[in-house]
Amino acid sequence: MTTGATTTRMPRNERPLVRRRQWLPGAMGVAIALAFAALAVLNLLPLIWGVLTSLKAETDLFRFPPVIFDFTPTLANYERVIASGFLGNMKMSLFYSAVTVAATLALALPAAYAFDRFDFPLRGPLFLLVVASIPLSLGAAALLIPNYLYFTRLGLTNAWFTLPLIYTAHQLPMAIWIMKGTIEGIPRELDEAAIADGASRFDVLRFVILPLSRPAMGAAGVLTFVGSWNEFVAGSVMVDSPGLRPVQPAIYNFIGFFGREWGPLTASATLAIVPILIAFALLGRLIVSGLTKGSVKG
Repeated sequence: MTTGATTTRMPRNERPLVRRRQWLPGAMGVAIALAFAALAVLNLLPLIWGVLTSLKAETDLFRFPPVIFDFTPTLANYERVIASGFLGNMKMSLFYSAVTVAATLALALPAAYAFDRFDFPLRGPLFLLVVASIPLSLGAAALLIPNYLYFTRLGLTNAWFTLPLIYTAHQLPMAIWIMKGTIEGIPRELDEAAIADGASRFDVLRFVILPLSRPAMGAAGVLTFVGSWNEFVAGSVMVDSPGLRPVQPAIYNFIGFFGREWGPLTASATLAIVPILIAFALLGRLIVSGLTKGSVKG
């Protein structure tokens, strides 16, 4: 007679299934890591190639076969770009983007609050219109001619506020959509408690909704900045003065009549990438938190 706990043996036909389940998650993780590594290489390779090209002299640019590291670096391309007034174009783009971010966030927060908290006529169709207008944040070349005609008749072209007006109209639907998703997760009981204490709707928006919507505002602000900075079509048509020209049309100026000037072209493109990298390095984490959970779960 045997004492103690009895051990139950697993049938032989089930053992390979258990082993397969044990190594499958590990293999899946390795495959995902390799896929992300390949994706990172594919995205970084053009950037690295452009930076290296911007450091090459004209004789090294047209060497065959092309060289990657076997050349003498030079800053002549950057000196030429800076001498052309490119830094002034970057300052104008920073100004346009900053004004657009401020105006977009100032308009998007109360609009998103109204769409979520209030019942008013045509609320549903208006929000569907906002959602349908989100692709405007990627650019609206089809609206260029109507915008140009309207702005010309109103005398609003070639001014410091021309591009911020257009950029704000393009980026506002996306910002409203992002913020509304976060406000939906903020309990309405907070509004009711603040109103019971004597707060107005404006006070609720300022002291309750605004602090809890900061991740969404950060995400919308970063995406608005990137969209405004990278815009090309409106910036190349709606303003004519060289002092008002944004950075993207200024880069295009190095594509001359007789061909592309690869050195200055890649140097100007490298300089134009720097503000985007800084924005994502400082505020990139807000994109994930702002687009997913916000700061409060309902």
